[in-house]
Amino acid sequence: MLDTAVIGSGMAGTAVATELEKLGRDYIVLEAGPHQGRAHIAADEGSAHLADPAQDPAFTPFLAQPGTPYGPLSGYRRRVGGRSLYWRGICLRIEDDALREWPAEVRRALLGTDGEPGLYARTEADLRAWSGGTRLTQARTETEEAMAKELAGLGYPAVPTPRAIRTLGQGRWEAYSPVAGLPSERIRTGQRVSAVRKRAEGGYSLILDDGDGPALDARHVVLCAGTVGNIELVDGLVHGQNREPRRYSLVDHVACGMLVVEGGRHGAMESSVHAGFDAPSRSNLIVERQRHGSGVLMDAWAMGEQPPEAASTVLVGDRTSIVLEPPALAALDAVRREQRNLLREFARRTGLKARFREEYVSFDEALAQAEAQPGTAVVYDATIGELDHESGGLPLDGEHVDVGGQLREASGVAVAGPCLIPRAGAANPSLTTLALARYVVQHMS
Repeated sequence: MLDTAVIGSGMAGTAVATELEKLGRDYIVLEAGPHQGRAHIAADEGSAHLADPAQDPAFTPFLAQPGTPYGPLSGYRRRVGGRSLYWRGICLRIEDDALREWPAEVRRALLGTDGEPGLYARTEADLRAWSGGTRLTQARTETEEAMAKELAGLGYPAVPTPRAIRTLGQGRWEAYSPVAGLPSERIRTGQRVSAVRKRAEGGYSLILDDGDGPALDARHVVLCAGTVGNIELVDGLVHGQNREPRRYSLVDHVACGMLVVEGGRHGAMESSVHAGFDAPSRSNLIVERQRHGSGVLMDAWAMGEQPPEAASTVLVGDRTSIVLEPPALAALDAVRREQRNLLREFARRTGLKARFREEYVSFDEALAQAEAQPGTAVVYDATIGELDHESGGLPLDGEHVDVGGQLREASGVAVAGPCLIPRAGAANPSLTTLALARYVVQHMS
């Protein structure tokens, strides 16, 4: 019997495995997909096209349903490393207003107390060490440095966007992924865990491929199968064959931006500046520039919270479905209006001529319009389900998971990943996922 089985090799699973490796525990990481290499897509020009999930054979939709914001490109990357190979390394802490709604014990662990660094600071220090001592907010291009100064002069608290990346020359870079440091023998591929069941004699049986494959037995289990995957596994473990639909909350992030094609030159590597957090829209404002044909493409975008009152509902039973009630849609529309106000103010301060439309506009459509009208900024939308930031459903100190990340109904089962987040805020969840992996392992028996 295995000692510890970690289900999933994405950001959460490999971060948990990294902590187990440090402790010398016996563990195996089970991954549904194949091993296709561990390099970040931006480190290999031949695989850059995989940034588009539609071109990635490892992409698996999980909630593509007509009539919901979760379209055909909402899903997982089923391969060793998962989404940790595709993120851009942006490391933002969840803002204090959102953290105030977290359990006090977890908040203290993240932020630290009495001069002791918390898990956020420790994780950031490790990421800095991985990057060769480069500060997460250090300018990586001359344009990035100039942009930060320009935006600061316009009243924005601008810094180069905090990113856990290493530059590789010629415009290439790689983002941190915990999978890179794991021994290959600790990872088993092609192991899709469809259910976890209690064993009468103790421990757990991991059911593979809906029972078509041989079961694996383990004394301890850490669920790291993504937010929706974890919800499904917990629901099956707790409720067994009772398939009456049960409800779980789910949030993602809401984003919109503006694109403008400008004249001038830019280096091979794109530039990114974090222009601060905007309270009315609950959004982070990020401004980026990159080469685009013979000119430069500027992308100013707001990433905001899908607020608790606008949460989606995941229904788990005979099948998994999602519902977004009319009051939730109205709350999302309110966030979108405030984000557009944020972008209008950005256009005013920077002197941009901007084209706003009430209807939703995709990034590709906005880019085509911006190319046709150089110098005019065109607004686009990226709604929930498109950013791969889904979280919640199994919050810390909630109905199913205790304050230490352990499943209340099943001793020896822990949960990790963004599903634990009680209130998501506007930050991408990766830094918090890495910090919480340490927290959960510390609380494992």
